[in-house]
Amino acid sequence: MAVITKISPQKKRQGYYNIFVDGKYTLALSELDLTVFGLRVDQVLTPGLLNELRGAQAKSKSYNFALRYLALRPRSIKEVKDYLTIRKDFSIEDADTTIARLSEQNYLNDQDFAAMWVRNRLLLRPKSISVLRLELIKKGIDSDTIAEALSDLDEPAQITSLGELITKKMRQTKYQNKQKLIEYLSRQGYSYSLVNKTLEQLGLFND
Repeated sequence: MAVITKISPQKKRQGYYNIFVDGKYTLALSELDLTVFGLRVDQVLTPGLLNELRGAQAKSKSYNFALRYLALRPRSIKEVKDYLTIRKDFSIEDADTTIARLSEQNYLNDQDFAAMWVRNRLLLRPKSISVLRLELIKKGIDSDTIAEALSDLDEPAQITSLGELITKKMRQTKYQNKQKLIEYLSRQGYSYSLVNKTLEQLGLFND
């Protein structure tokens, strides 16, 4: 039978402990897991319990990877799941457990993410509604949530955002040409009607 011979705190991660079985390092667990499983030195581990401990380690590791990923910037649920399962090779079960935990703690919320994405895009890199919708679809956001996030973008709000983009682009000589400017904006998903209304409000190319 396998026996726990040593439990020692990790030096670099507070709240985590190295577990040695039969004199050899076997796995690392959080303080919470130690308490839940009631682990102690000289405890005998059955194969079944050892498998449970490895499962707990994987879930804890998955959670910590996800937290570090989210620390870089907000993410959608799909982004986190793809990161864990594709880039970090965690099982779908471990990823789903992590996502459920993060959602409970409100670290993951697709409604908040979609609203933030639209808001930041309009402030920093103005995009048309069609482009914003495609971006959110790629992030795995469902259609109802996308519609809600875009619902505040009425025509005046779109014109304001587009006006900022036009002002920025016209600092470049080539976009001081009306045709080239309209072609660029069309490629960004803006309708010809919206572009014309915005140009009129800006008082550009009226001759």
